[in-house]
Amino acid sequence: MVKCPRSRNIDDTGGPMRCLVLTTILILTTGPVLAHSGAVPAPPAPSPTPRQAKPVGFKLEKLTANAYCLYGRGGNVGFLVTDAGVVVVDDQYEEVAQGIVDQIRTVTDRPIRFLVNTHYHGDHTGGNPVFIKMAEIVAHDAVRPRLLEYPEAVKKAFPDRKRRLQEEIDAIGDATDPYRVALEKDLGLLDFLLKDALSFNPATAAPPGLTYDGRMRLWLGGQEVDVLHVAPGHTDGDSMVYFAKEKVLHMGDLFFNGMYPFIDVWAGGSARGYVTNIDQILSLVPPDTKVIPGHGPTTDVATLRRFRSFMSDLIAAVEKAAKAGRSKPEAVRSISMDQYPEIKPTFRTLGNEIAVVYDELTPAR
Repeated sequence: MVKCPRSRNIDDTGGPMRCLVLTTILILTTGPVLAHSGAVPAPPAPSPTPRQAKPVGFKLEKLTANAYCLYGRGGNVGFLVTDAGVVVVDDQYEEVAQGIVDQIRTVTDRPIRFLVNTHYHGDHTGGNPVFIKMAEIVAHDAVRPRLLEYPEAVKKAFPDRKRRLQEEIDAIGDATDPYRVALEKDLGLLDFLLKDALSFNPATAAPPGLTYDGRMRLWLGGQEVDVLHVAPGHTDGDSMVYFAKEKVLHMGDLFFNGMYPFIDVWAGGSARGYVTNIDQILSLVPPDTKVIPGHGPTTDVATLRRFRSFMSDLIAAVEKAAKAGRSKPEAVRSISMDQYPEIKPTFRTLGNEIAVVYDELTPAR
């Protein structure tokens, strides 16, 4: 464990935490905790996964006596039930957030005290307007400006990016070309993010009211919850959340189980950062830890380690291709990762992963 330079007690007698049975202690180990105010309900923030209109079919999975995973529409929700209340990790979209609360209520009627946003994407923060009425929202420092300010940057930059992508797509005649398919996936993603940004109203946002830099520890009802940021990976503001007593780890989108990950380079993401984050968390948790990925089914440390190997081998393969003088399109067309058949395309393809890694490894090209 990293030595904590200072600690801070919170006993908010004027807000939703005023009924805490035990004092909530936040122990900071690598940077300051910044409290913010003024948050009011908001529409969902930009998300990498389009929302669907069909009704939500929730699935609740009990992992331990006190820890659960909830599948619905968007990123996986984790929650911990303690004697003094509930800690929730991620909240999907605003239109399904009350359903998440209702699902938690089938397990416990204890108050929801904390919500941790693992990053800024709307399928993990869209429910903030509902949860802010009952809980303190916690996230890495980068999440607040991503929610409040980043939509303006998207509106300014993404139209030109879309135009350049379309020109590159039009220049490739073969519709089955892996590089063209990857570009088309990027174009669709940019289009979705831009539409969300155009409809976003920062004046009615529900950003985290409590942010941290490197590491935070929450104590609630005698349960320790570690919230950790190591390096940019999925975005520049990722958190991993560990329910220590239950030995349950929520990875956020630093782990896509059974599918190619979304490395959001437009929001500071990094392929090498994925490996750095996973290496760090694997050094801290025991081998029998249960793992909640951002997307996909819950699993174990061995599967997380396997995903880490995929990312490391992908980076090595792209580095080898770049050193051999291959261009980015050539790398996309030639590299295969057949040794990982369980990792499959969804809204990202292997070509997208190769292209992102290539750009990261060869920034001057």
